[in-house]
Amino acid sequence: MTKRRPEAETLEAKVARVVREHLAQQQVAVRAALEQAFGLSATPRGSPRRRASCVRRTSHEVGELAERLFQAVKACPGETMTVLAARVGGKPRALHRPMMHLKATGRVRSAGERNFTRYFPMAAAKAA
Repeated sequence: MTKRRPEAETLEAKVARVVREHLAQQQVAVRAALEQAFGLSATPRGSPRRRASCVRRTSHEVGELAERLFQAVKACPGETMTVLAARVGGKPRALHRPMMHLKATGRVRSAGERNFTRYFPMAAAKAA
């Protein structure tokens, strides 16, 4: 059996320590890269990820917004949601539900698809 010299043992321990430190740094870097790439966050699993600005509107608020939207459609028939949203004072995405309500009650009809959808008031509204 060969005996190791004390200098070799300390050198071996130093190399092992440097390798462990390097691996620990690499794990931290990989974890950070994965979080950035896949949008992983520190929120625990099962907790809802809801935006703070997301507020649920009451049916009364949706009804009022639908009425303002209907007045905008009557004033500018055949316009897109972007133009109508500017008249109403909101964002096009926020007017989706009120427009669905107007279409369901027969007060408004639409023609076109996606960004090219145009909205027209109906002459005789169905009874709600």
